[in-house]
Amino acid sequence: MITPSQLAADRLAAEISAEIQRTFGSRQAPLAETVGAVARLAIECIANSDALYHDWEHTLLVTQVGLEILRGRTLFEPVEPADWAHLLVACLVHDIGYVRGVLAGDDARLGYVVDGAGNRTVLARGASDAALTPHHVERSKLFVAARLGSSDLLDASRLVRAIEYTRFLPKADADAAAPADEATLVRAADLIGQMGDPLYLKKTKALFHEFEEAGLNARLGYVSPADLVEHYPEFFWNSVSSHLVTATRYLEVTVGGRQWIAGLQANVFRAEQSRSGSPAAGLGNQPSSASTSPTSAA
Repeated sequence: MITPSQLAADRLAAEISAEIQRTFGSRQAPLAETVGAVARLAIECIANSDALYHDWEHTLLVTQVGLEILRGRTLFEPVEPADWAHLLVACLVHDIGYVRGVLAGDDARLGYVVDGAGNRTVLARGASDAALTPHHVERSKLFVAARLGSSDLLDASRLVRAIEYTRFLPKADADAAAPADEATLVRAADLIGQMGDPLYLKKTKALFHEFEEAGLNARLGYVSPADLVEHYPEFFWNSVSSHLVTATRYLEVTVGGRQWIAGLQANVFRAEQSRSGSPAAGLGNQPSSASTSPTSAA
């Protein structure tokens, strides 16, 4: 049986592999094939998740942003094949910790592993994978150590550091003043992949229910999916935009990158119009170049 996730996995793997070889030549075929294999593994693993928002499509979008960032960065400065590989693999596996059963110690009855010490959490009856939100970053790091730790071409510690930067809320560093850094670029790809999603406004209901299951709505004061849209502009400008400066500079020099930037800007506009009650807010129900969540649980 051919499934949408399988088609997406094959297409993404082929695109990544071809782009690495197109940029660095056929000598990098082994590295390109390795990253392509991780793409298939990640997408097909995440396709098993029942989280409503953090699904394989989210991972696909984040990885596409990461690829576009690399294309732009390569036009600015020398970038090594290993830089491409590690940024892309970090994008691919940053949310794999949401998937129950992805770690060797996971057990539906005994609980799901949440840290390197082997501690577990038991999920409530009927819970979805979104209940692992507080632990998914640590679980993703454990997955990397277990599955990629012996790779000759990938440095697991490098991947772990990049994944750590995708925690919600974003780490408070001055990205605007910082040099290009792999971990901050992965974080930016995660945020832009969510907030630049052409269908994001249609997905806020799914994200709201994930937040509810993870206990985030009470903490954030959200009582309706509409709150995610209405509070988005201030969240974007106060908590997100400063982390996108370097990545945006790279995105601005490619056609695909400019489409992601346009999407981010369009979603801020739609959210502002939605809050003001303007007729233009109706555009938010249409697919556009972007979307966003006031609380990006990237």
